[in-house]
Amino acid sequence: MQLVSDELINRLRTINQFSADQIGQNRLVYSPTWVKGQQQLIKWGLHAGMPVTVDAYGTVYLDVIGSQSPNGIIATGSHMDTVVHGGQYDGLYGVLGGFQAISNLVTALGQPKKTLWLVSFSEEEGSRFPATFTGSKHYARVADIHNIRDHHGISFDDAREKAVSRLQLPGVKTGLPKLPDSFTELHIEQGPRLINQHLQIGLVTSIVGQRRFTVTINGVANHAGTTPMADRHDALLIATSLINRLAIIARTISRQLTFTVGELHVWPNTANVIPGKVTFSVDTRHVKKSVLDQFETTLRAEAQKVAVPPVQVTIDRWVNDQPTLLDADLLAQNQRLAKTLGFTTATFASGAGHDSEIMSRVTPTTMIFVPSIKGISHAPEEKTAPADLHTGVALLQESLKSQAY
Repeated sequence: MQLVSDELINRLRTINQFSADQIGQNRLVYSPTWVKGQQQLIKWGLHAGMPVTVDAYGTVYLDVIGSQSPNGIIATGSHMDTVVHGGQYDGLYGVLGGFQAISNLVTALGQPKKTLWLVSFSEEEGSRFPATFTGSKHYARVADIHNIRDHHGISFDDAREKAVSRLQLPGVKTGLPKLPDSFTELHIEQGPRLINQHLQIGLVTSIVGQRRFTVTINGVANHAGTTPMADRHDALLIATSLINRLAIIARTISRQLTFTVGELHVWPNTANVIPGKVTFSVDTRHVKKSVLDQFETTLRAEAQKVAVPPVQVTIDRWVNDQPTLLDADLLAQNQRLAKTLGFTTATFASGAGHDSEIMSRVTPTTMIFVPSIKGISHAPEEKTAPADLHTGVALLQESLKSQAY
């Protein structure tokens, strides 16, 4: 089966063009560009004659009904949303690569024995609202999200209902479909291992656990010129000292433990006023729960050390995703198929979180990685060579074929 290369590249370009007037990709969940992306996928699915379903969270499902076991579902997909100023492949490649693989199979082999299912999850990144994987958590019946707001005060429920209503196009069904018999997620690596080792495919054994916190330090705002240094309770100085201390501690706990402060807000954020309040994010990840537990205990202990009255420190943990082992049988199958296809491979854990972590709780799940140039992701410079994009689709195609035909 030959890949129709222009179709995949053109579809990626079409959806990425919706953010052409912005820096990078900005398909935050339920935003106008996100709506356009999901709408475009729906239109492609309907044009291909694929039944389309949209659930209450805006996840889109396209299916090709099986001839012998229509209730046996072999699913693939990823997420439509991006981070702020994100790249052109994270999430979207798994959606459109899955669409391409299914289209290739149907064109070459006709109707599958089992139903093939493409899933475009509504949200994975946690970039707009303080919650991650809301789309796959809803589909997997793990959790539904309510009573949270974005930085502009817009509620999750209001944004969701408004955006999802725009996906209810003619010919689209609504509802929450049944769970699949397996799930495979195609994704760019988002790291340098494959590209540095000149390998074509990464086969994922597990996904790291991750925790995200918002730390708030309340000091005392005061005049920058008249307040003696010894009498200050500068929230920003306290915050930067705490961040530096935590970065050092993270390295001593484990060299594989990642520690990131990616967001920081200062009030009143004025040159001649001592900062009275600072909030900052902490993102930490590791393959072992015990290491994450140790870091969280340390984070809270170090925060209490700087909480000397009148300074107050609060910590809100809003992500607690556990380390996850993916399915060994699907991994072994993909290793055999990659070898047959002549692809060079490596197996390793994913350092990024994925919808596969949620799906693995309810069905056998696996992941296929392709190289990221310079290991860059979550940035406008994110890029993967077209040949590698097609290699990933080719392996996914054979994996779906072996399961559904």
